Amino acid sequence: MVGLNLAAMRTYSFFFSFILLVTLKLPAQSTLPQFGSYTSEEIGMKECLFEKEANAVVLLDEAFSNYDDDWALVTSRRVRIKILNEKGVDRGNITIPFYSKDKFEFIRNIKGITFNSNQTPELSDLDRKSIFTEKVDEWKSRVKFAMPNVKAGSIIEYQYESVMKHYGGLDRWIFQADIPTLKSCYLLQIIPNHEFSYVVTKKNNYDVVITPKPDLGQIYFEMNNIPGLRFEPFMDAPKDYFQQVEFQLSGYQTYGHNQAVNTSWQNIANDLSSDKALGGSLKKDPPKIDDLKAMEDKESNTIRKINVAYNYVKDNFTWDGYDSKYATDGLKKVWDKKNGTSGEINLVLISLLQSFGIDAEPMLVADRDFGKVDPKLPFIDRFNKTVAYVTADGNSFILDATQKYCPIGLVPYPLLNTYALIINRKTTGPMVIKSGNGSYLSTISIHGALANTGLLSAESVIRSDQYAKQSQSEQIVDNEKDFIRDYEKDNQGISIDSFSYADLKNEDSSLIQNINFNEQFDKTGDFVLLNYNLFTGLSKNLFTKDERFTNVDFGYPYHVTVEETIELPENSRIEGKPADMKITAPDGDISVSRQIIQTGKDLKIKIEFLQSVTLVSYDDYSYLKNFYKQIVTMLNEPITVKLAK
Repeated sequence: MVGLNLAAMRTYSFFFSFILLVTLKLPAQSTLPQFGSYTSEEIGMKECLFEKEANAVVLLDEAFSNYDDDWALVTSRRVRIKILNEKGVDRGNITIPFYSKDKFEFIRNIKGITFNSNQTPELSDLDRKSIFTEKVDEWKSRVKFAMPNVKAGSIIEYQYESVMKHYGGLDRWIFQADIPTLKSCYLLQIIPNHEFSYVVTKKNNYDVVITPKPDLGQIYFEMNNIPGLRFEPFMDAPKDYFQQVEFQLSGYQTYGHNQAVNTSWQNIANDLSSDKALGGSLKKDPPKIDDLKAMEDKESNTIRKINVAYNYVKDNFTWDGYDSKYATDGLKKVWDKKNGTSGEINLVLISLLQSFGIDAEPMLVADRDFGKVDPKLPFIDRFNKTVAYVTADGNSFILDATQKYCPIGLVPYPLLNTYALIINRKTTGPMVIKSGNGSYLSTISIHGALANTGLLSAESVIRSDQYAKQSQSEQIVDNEKDFIRDYEKDNQGISIDSFSYADLKNEDSSLIQNINFNEQFDKTGDFVLLNYNLFTGLSKNLFTKDERFTNVDFGYPYHVTVEETIELPENSRIEGKPADMKITAPDGDISVSRQIIQTGKDLKIKIEFLQSVTLVSYDDYSYLKNFYKQIVTMLNEPITVKLAK
């Protein structure tokens, strides 16, 4: 990572900052190709040399951010894409998202062209009537249009301007896409009397060009030949791994005085502890609720008092689906509507806990899907919401009232392996959030009978606790049919006849699932190949790529136990029984064992999977890939049963 400050003042220095003397409005780099002008190499391109399986490639993605006479942030952007084959034709459907709440941002001056190199090369202009804008939600909208006459071999190019009310909208430039990019460049014009910090995130083997131009008040960034970033199993936020440069206001000049902004984590925590939209919103007492107060008075145990408030907010307030750090309009409206953002609802919870005399404070967090916080860089925008940090009886708890199935004592899954900032005047920096004593605990009991036809009829009882219960409860409530289909998909060959569950909402009990299923095994003559690798989640290796771009973030430890009893047909016998075995990773942080015993007609099988490692760097991916391959190979080794004639 690389950090630097940018500013537009009277003098300049190149020691972690540079100060800009003048601020001229200049166009983007003159060396870039003109709109609608294509080289023979671009026209003749059949594949991306460094990512040959790509269906399309970004030839150029360039932008210039400047200010207008009203000090608005105006970004001119141009994108050029080569369609390599039929599978890439969908790249001609363009979506431009923008932040529309309070008319903060709008999109204008859209222009597009499609070039096809037929016997007679043709250019097709974008029809303005095909451009439309739709509202996504209260905060965001998007412009959509389809480029004309797109087919394999086409070059599509479009440009537009984004206008934001002020430079507060300056966020990041992402060099990378989900398809390969040949050239991505960004030129930033700094607004006078303001200073910005930036950080570049990139892999070591990719070069970035950074060209400060202090005499012009500009800085230029460029990267070339960047592979696409695609989904990988157990990856966290893609934006943690995008090659990118991120900006944040760090200071400004007013009346000849240099005013610093966000200079340290400690300053951020101090400022927010009294901010009327965050710590300051807690100064007003919550409404008096007699029934709630009576429930709290009955509890002498502090943990139970916390649970009273936590369950009240979870049961009576509805999350609107948006994350936030603040309660911009205060908490009264949230109490009245019983509805709000994650930040608003959790600030209500903190306020309620404080009224009970419990030590509760706001904590800024960044969900795994939102992106990681770099503890070395005090960038407040790296956090996306506020949760409750509670201390009681010598223990600390992190509570998020939007996580309906996360009990007190279990760290919310989206926050595992992330950083957080407690908002009080004692805070000096972010802390790491770990799973503590929490694990994914699953105990599976299977009883079944194998028929002479090779059909297994069985019942499975799955007992889920901690993160297994939280995850499965959410999935069942969200879409039970999809949840059942996922079981059949993950255990290929089984057909579920019935599914039921109990104690989903009881925080003191395990989630119990009862599944009746059958599976038709392969039969050759009198021999049946019996598969016993059921409901483990380890029927196939998810780590198959030769190279991985992102860390493997499991989140929590795993402990999965499967015990099976299968009644064999009369007079059948085992011809091929896999040996009892246990394999352990070199560091001892992953192990799996298998035991198979025949007692009379019953075949008893026990599988135990233990994994304590929760985060594996992409640098160690090859070891993880190879070890999981060993696990899956071992568990998929069938038992050969010879049936009686």
